[in-house]
Amino acid sequence: MSVVMRPDAATARSIGEITREAMSVAGEGHWPTGTADSSHFTLRALEKHRLSVPDGDARVSRYIAALRTAARVIGPVRLTLSGLTLTPGCIMLCAEPSDDAIERLYDAYEDALGEEAWLEADFDRNIWYSTLVHFTRPLTKPQAVVDWVGERRELALGQVECRHAELVVYRFNGSRIVMETLDAVSLSHRA
Repeated sequence: MSVVMRPDAATARSIGEITREAMSVAGEGHWPTGTADSSHFTLRALEKHRLSVPDGDARVSRYIAALRTAARVIGPVRLTLSGLTLTPGCIMLCAEPSDDAIERLYDAYEDALGEEAWLEADFDRNIWYSTLVHFTRPLTKPQAVVDWVGERRELALGQVECRHAELVVYRFNGSRIVMETLDAVSLSHRA
């Protein structure tokens, strides 16, 4: 399970377009994580993958309660979408915080989670991003991918305002990973 923030519909469509381009360069068989229905920015991973999350799961209740506590003092999260980067496992869209809201939310959520924050206890999220393509096998034309991403290192896509944080689980649908929302919390109002 993770807590994610999704972009607005127009931004999600733009991210989806870039994902389609990235997929055409990366080749078939990789996962298009940045499609309009699944693009997101991860706030925090909470636990390792579970095949099943039953209704009434106690951890889900605790994760959402902590998220509600953290969200009380934070307004919307604003990110500037600034360009692409490449890792050994994926192509990512970089997101620069427009203010300190995402860091304050991350810290407030960690505090509210207490011992439930164990998975990222020794992890420092020092970059924010949306994964466009997860590589599932070796690239057939790796230099083409390097060149394509390199040409888009600085790609001004504007700002996105995330007004909700969602607790999600990831599922494989036979061709890619999709998110299932378990619950959502508004980030629109400050206390």
